[in-house]
Amino acid sequence: MRTVTLQQLRVDVQNQADIAGLTTRHGATLINRIINQEIQHFREDLSGEGSRHFLAIATGTMLQGATSGFPFRELNAASLASGIVRVYGLDVKCQGGEWKRLEHTTFEDRANYGGPLSTGEPAVWAEYQTTKLAVLPPPDRNYDFILWYLPVLNDLAADGDTFDGVAGWEDHVMWSAVARLVIRDQFPQTFAMVTQYRDETLRKILRSSTRVTTAGGATIGRDSMGAKGLPMRGARRVLPHP
Repeated sequence: MRTVTLQQLRVDVQNQADIAGLTTRHGATLINRIINQEIQHFREDLSGEGSRHFLAIATGTMLQGATSGFPFRELNAASLASGIVRVYGLDVKCQGGEWKRLEHTTFEDRANYGGPLSTGEPAVWAEYQTTKLAVLPPPDRNYDFILWYLPVLNDLAADGDTFDGVAGWEDHVMWSAVARLVIRDQFPQTFAMVTQYRDETLRKILRSSTRVTTAGGATIGRDSMGAKGLPMRGARRVLPHP
């Protein structure tokens, strides 16, 4: 972990935007709010591109059969964890103790797996609303599960509160905040240059954090969540016991 404080982020933004000392129009409260918004955007963008750095897990047991009135088993993630931005994965423990990653599908498939009367080993999941999942087919018994999700991050409030900058990741947050301030002051040419810096920092972060490197990178490449017609769709993928 390589942390950077809210105060340092704010100073960096002020310096790069050339507004240090201009506290009437660009006060600390405004800059802090922009920084926090950009941190939230960055965490979701990075997670959506396949990085699992910010994900958290919740565990539980999925009950047998379809939820009453539905052709699937409903799993309410909000009952497992608070402040969920988005769910990114669901694993179930099968017979013999093997763990299987369920494939993601669209909610349009909610009635295509034989429920509610027909049950079986869960194969796919789809989200509706923000925290509710449809698990298909309805489980033929109780299943232990692991839920992977992006949690809401509490805003940085005090100057000493920190953001995990990892390997310079705070640069993207900083340039994103600078772009917001520049466009507020209506400097179109400066905005174009700032967004170029911002976009390049994101490309560098994505190259290093969401792709397997020749050195045996520790993270997996871009996720295929939501893709249709995948060769592995519906196949069992065994995971090691956690």
